Amino acid sequence: MEGYQRLRQALTWVIDEGVRRSVVYVLSHENCIRRNPQERSILDNLLMLGLRDLRKDRVVASEHIRVKVVGDLSLVSQEAREEARALEEETSSYDGGSLHLGICYSGEWERDIIVRGLPAPSITVAVPQIDLIIRTGGMKRLSGFFPLQSNYAELYFTETLWPDFSREELRAALSWFNIQRRNFGA
Repeated sequence: MEGYQRLRQALTWVIDEGVRRSVVYVLSHENCIRRNPQERSILDNLLMLGLRDLRKDRVVASEHIRVKVVGDLSLVSQEAREEARALEEETSSYDGGSLHLGICYSGEWERDIIVRGLPAPSITVAVPQIDLIIRTGGMKRLSGFFPLQSNYAELYFTETLWPDFSREELRAALSWFNIQRRNFGA
């Protein structure tokens, strides 16, 4: 639940910094299929509670942030699917910004869907092009994070674990991003 509480705080911070579009990796597809049943049950319950709580979030409501979910929701409980649908429906008319949540999502999962001739789920739900990816916890990999939208994203890596991520760390990442020379492949 600490990770979710940090997400709620970070949503406030990014809005305060003028960022109106965010994409968050909540659970990878691999986390949804490779965990043992007990761990999956715990993660599913936390997901359901987090989605329910986000429906009541004052920042989402007051800033009119539209929330969209992308991922294989067949891997979560019916209750979590219902909370995700309700959250999307309740924020569908909002136009003050967007928050896309990757739940049971991975680039490999999406690639498999595209190979079958189906539309890319991340495109269908209009995940925006990503300018900056902040990777916490000392990891130096993308782990399948929205490859269709991150072709020209700048990558900011920090040793800080997500539950310890702070407003100051966000500002450092944004300051770093602002001095990058972006050439978009040219």
